[in-house]
Amino acid sequence: MAAPTNPFLGIEPKMYRHFAVITVALSTVVAVFANGDAQEAMAQSQRVAKHNAAETRAAKAKLTDKRSDKRRSGGGFSGPYGAPMDGGGGGDSSYIPAGMVVTPAPILIEVDQKALARMTPAQRAAYLRKLEEERQKRMAQGPILPTQQQISALAEQSAARSGSDSID
Repeated sequence: MAAPTNPFLGIEPKMYRHFAVITVALSTVVAVFANGDAQEAMAQSQRVAKHNAAETRAAKAKLTDKRSDKRRSGGGFSGPYGAPMDGGGGGDSSYIPAGMVVTPAPILIEVDQKALARMTPAQRAAYLRKLEEERQKRMAQGPILPTQQQISALAEQSAARSGSDSID
């Protein structure tokens, strides 16, 4: 007669069947609930796609092309393939309307808040008065335009920092 054997790893074969039945049942429940969410998500994405398509049609209806059919000969992207794109810059790229008024940029002087906190009220008033006088003086001078020598010196320093032998 055959002797009874101990189950593998101490687990009865009946437990494997129970585990399989529970796994199938849980998978079925998850599939039932997940299927409804998937259908709702698909319906929502279809609504969004229809809305976007309607917006695109409306936007296309509003767009008009007011350019002339002849090409401009002023560089840019209208040249032949492979041609340099940094040409003479023809066209109206530097046009400034006649009614446009350009005011000078305001002079901003930054106040050191930590230094203000350490000052007495009299020192603070003197410091702020000095800053206002400096601002008024700079406003009277107007904008500072660098000379060609200053621009060249800055370009050379930049080329040296970047490791270039010459100025581009």
